[in-house]
Amino acid sequence: MNADAGRRVLPVLLALLLVVTPLAWYLPFWVTGVFAGLVLIRAALVWQRRPLPPRWLLVLALLVPVGFLWLTLKTLVGREGGVALLVLLAGFKALETGGLRDWRVLLALGFFLAAMPLLFDQSPAAAVWLVVSLVALTWAMARLAGNPPRAGWRQTATALGLSLPLMLVLFFIMPRLSGPLWSMPPSRQTAVTGLADDMAPGSISRIIPANTPVFNVVFDGAPPARRDFYWRVRVFDRFDGVRWYEAGTIREETLQLLGGQPYRYRITVKPERRRLPVLDYPAENAPDPAQLQPGLTWSSRRSTAEETIRLPAEGRSGARLAEALDPARLAHYLQLPPGNPQARALAARLRQRSADDRILLRGLLDTYRSQPFRYTLTPPALQGQIVDGFLFGSRQGFCEHFAGSLAFLARAAGLPARVVVGYQGGRFNPDGGFWQVRSADAHAWVEVWLPSEGAWLRVDPTATVSPDRIAAGAESALPVLQPTVPVIGGAPPAWLGRWRQMAEAWSFRWQQWVVGYDADRQRQLFRRLGLGDEVSAPVVLRGLAVGMLLGMVPLLWWWRRRPVADPLASGWMAVRRRLRRAGIALAPSDGPQDVLGKAAGLAEADRIELEALTQRYIDWRYRGQPASAAEIRTWLRAVRRFRPRQRAA
Repeated sequence: MNADAGRRVLPVLLALLLVVTPLAWYLPFWVTGVFAGLVLIRAALVWQRRPLPPRWLLVLALLVPVGFLWLTLKTLVGREGGVALLVLLAGFKALETGGLRDWRVLLALGFFLAAMPLLFDQSPAAAVWLVVSLVALTWAMARLAGNPPRAGWRQTATALGLSLPLMLVLFFIMPRLSGPLWSMPPSRQTAVTGLADDMAPGSISRIIPANTPVFNVVFDGAPPARRDFYWRVRVFDRFDGVRWYEAGTIREETLQLLGGQPYRYRITVKPERRRLPVLDYPAENAPDPAQLQPGLTWSSRRSTAEETIRLPAEGRSGARLAEALDPARLAHYLQLPPGNPQARALAARLRQRSADDRILLRGLLDTYRSQPFRYTLTPPALQGQIVDGFLFGSRQGFCEHFAGSLAFLARAAGLPARVVVGYQGGRFNPDGGFWQVRSADAHAWVEVWLPSEGAWLRVDPTATVSPDRIAAGAESALPVLQPTVPVIGGAPPAWLGRWRQMAEAWSFRWQQWVVGYDADRQRQLFRRLGLGDEVSAPVVLRGLAVGMLLGMVPLLWWWRRRPVADPLASGWMAVRRRLRRAGIALAPSDGPQDVLGKAAGLAEADRIELEALTQRYIDWRYRGQPASAAEIRTWLRAVRRFRPRQRAA
């Protein structure tokens, strides 16, 4: 390979390295390392003009990383396994690429690899990286065709710019799936973040410091008060002495919402183990793809864990959850394991002093108000009698400590109780007009059933210990969650918080209108355009036809405005083509005078027009007479009008 050919293929290798770089965050670290090593070895061979290794050696070498990949992921298909295998194959393909055709195949593989990061992340940053990758690959294609670097950049901008209208048309018109396009089931080895299937001291506090966005909400009209933002996800009805969990025996056959202010909202969320957060108290009719679960919670019917869904919801703020408990369910909500004698004795004393259930419940909450309880993420570890150890020992804990201990006290005092886990609060983004709930808002509270009212009452003991946690959010109650400047420390300036809000707003819009452009949104768009409610084949074909015509407009404009390297040569070649169509036999070596001589048999008008065109061409091309751009454009228009009549044989 000569030096010029090396300069043409090295951009292909550099573009491949750029394309695969984001996959280092999602694949085993050694996969992208092996790929980078193979590409760099191929670049060294090109630079030093050395021969390629034999193919039998490459086949044997390929078996080693593929086998190790199987041992690491236990699969070669799916998202992680399939993408990792494709990356390894692309690396070894670079080591056996020799001819121009092979380099073009490798470059086409690079375009396919550029889309792979979208299987893991559909954020605006991933989209920006995709654009950068497409620019790099297109420029490498231009360099591979022999174009100089600067001309390659111009051709890259032209090619991508001309393809943009057609890309937008296909994005909006082509039939969509019921869910987002870029969603695949995660690997079995992938840990799922979020609320756990049970609650023990420390279970919620372990996910709080991440402070990552969980879901976004847009209210139709004025939202409820922020202190009423209780997003229920799970209901735990059984306590085994260490943890609260869902026993699977909740049967709600007589539920009824009484009173309250109705509200409606739309939520955008990735389900956590198919569980969907829903604001207390939701309506009993869950919209598709949600379905109602015991404990008045929602879950997703879809099995794809990482699919972002949007669904409308409605409910009532301040409503009472009425339910008639038969003796069996009453006993179930009073069940307690042996142990924690101090807590039991306290509950018995409060029961004796209370005239009714409301007074008893206030007495239980006064236990937390009257003692020096402290809200913290790092409480001392509890062993053995954990409820007694918390209430009468450490008195330090997080929401699960307070909720679990209050539910125990309520049951010990004869009040049916259960623990609800989910999220409390949210932060409003004025730029995007939505509320964002983060992992730091994970919370646990208690529902107590009052026999005198026959209804569940939401009780939050954390609010008695740390009112700021409920009124202003976890960040105000826990210094560890307050934003700080990296490395330097300290509170960030106001402008940085403003930029953060704007970035979140753009990310929300991106998720809503690009990543989340599914079949429902496509039907809404078609309805607004007057194309009907159904995305049928005739509608799609009509939309594609109109879109193709609109996409041709910039292409035609570019075709007429594109620069011509040598307009005189291009015009003279057009003259020769028209003469051949008129029956004039011309040789490639014929000059302008030879052409005039062979065209002597044309009609007089055609011959005079040809002589004028030829004379101007000779003056400019061979006699060195200066020609302005306007004169050349006039001559080219005359060439386009030149249509000699066909000469009889």
